[in-house]
Amino acid sequence: MSDLAIIGAGICGLRCAEVLRHAGITVELFDKSRGVGGRLATRRHEQWRFDHGAPSLHGETAQWCEKIHSYHDWDCDNNARHYLPELGVNQLAKELAEPLNIQRGCQIQSIERRARGWSLIDQHGGEHGPYAKLVITAPCPQTQALIKTLDTPIIKALADVHMTPAWVMMLVTALPIITTQELRPTHDVIRRVSAEHSKPERALGPEDYHYVVEAAVAWSQKHEEDNPTDVQAALMASLQDITTDMGQLLHCAVHRWRYAHTGRALGRPYLFDSDLGLAVAGDWCLGIGAEGAYLSGEALAKMLLKSGRH
Repeated sequence: MSDLAIIGAGICGLRCAEVLRHAGITVELFDKSRGVGGRLATRRHEQWRFDHGAPSLHGETAQWCEKIHSYHDWDCDNNARHYLPELGVNQLAKELAEPLNIQRGCQIQSIERRARGWSLIDQHGGEHGPYAKLVITAPCPQTQALIKTLDTPIIKALADVHMTPAWVMMLVTALPIITTQELRPTHDVIRRVSAEHSKPERALGPEDYHYVVEAAVAWSQKHEEDNPTDVQAALMASLQDITTDMGQLLHCAVHRWRYAHTGRALGRPYLFDSDLGLAVAGDWCLGIGAEGAYLSGEALAKMLLKSGRH
């Protein structure tokens, strides 16, 4: 029997696995995506790179700042320091993942607690396990779907957690849209515009401006199920309120993050059912983005090690 399985290879799951691995615990991670990091994502198109999930790394807690302070500074905010790995925010996730045992492209569709431990069943009907303990770090709605048939107080504790979607658009223009590194306009449709070419090691040429445009939370909720083509048209039209001329459009694509933001957080870093050997954690626990995800995974791992219940 393996020591522990973690569903989800976002920052929370990766940090939890890292701490446990350093203590000698055998950990196996599963993620439905081909990559790692969840919303700490960087997309490439030709020579352009877009941080289309989280635009940068920032925070206040000592352990998180120690992790990110060696990266480049991105001077986009007078009130806080923002950091960026040279290859994009996803570089942090890749660095955490490098020594770990991760089953990528493996979507766990159901879980079962049996006499010998936890068994996980993937999208192809394949079975993994048994595992002595199970940690789920998926977005809260996906976590709720996995545990809904279990007899655990965790179900009731998650009832008030709420997550919201976000539409983002990645575009490349021949003329600048904004003259600052980042713009947060007072606008019903557009929440933030990030100038990707202003980030360290990103500038490509004097006639090459690439951006990530994030839609407002309420607008994304209202249009969550819209066709991507319609979303792109709406966001492009809304940009006319911000810029008069962007020149030739060299590239444009949209992406929907179904669980982008935490509207109502759990209010504690994790939940653990010691009777079942089941824990849940994630960015939605503390509600402060990547920093919260990191702290959630670390706190859970330290609790497991301290209690000896790994």
